[in-house]
Amino acid sequence: MRRVLRGLVAALALIGGGLAVDAAPAAADLPYGPYTCKSGYVWREAVPGDYVCVLPSQRTTTQGENALGPSRRQPGGGAWGPDTCASGFVWRESRPSDHVCVPPASRARVRAPASSAARAAS
Repeated sequence: MRRVLRGLVAALALIGGGLAVDAAPAAADLPYGPYTCKSGYVWREAVPGDYVCVLPSQRTTTQGENALGPSRRQPGGGAWGPDTCASGFVWRESRPSDHVCVPPASRARVRAPASSAARAAS
């Protein structure tokens, strides 16, 4: 759809003469396609295939949570099977399959960037 709109704007610029447009690069022109982050942002990588763009410090925090996750599970499992979190921890849920146990504030932090991902082609 973007390519169609860019083509239409380019055609109008030729016809109308003087219409200047500074269009964002097409996703195909970006180093990682539509998953390219804006400068200063990196992929969160909470789970494989997690291409939400966040600040590098947020990715570092996420990597730390991944490392601590197993120690925050209920020993022997519980109501949610072997992924049941110990008291005071919840699943991060960056995706439905993300069962890393984190403090509730971390889950809230992870959910926020999903709606405002910093993509280069946005």
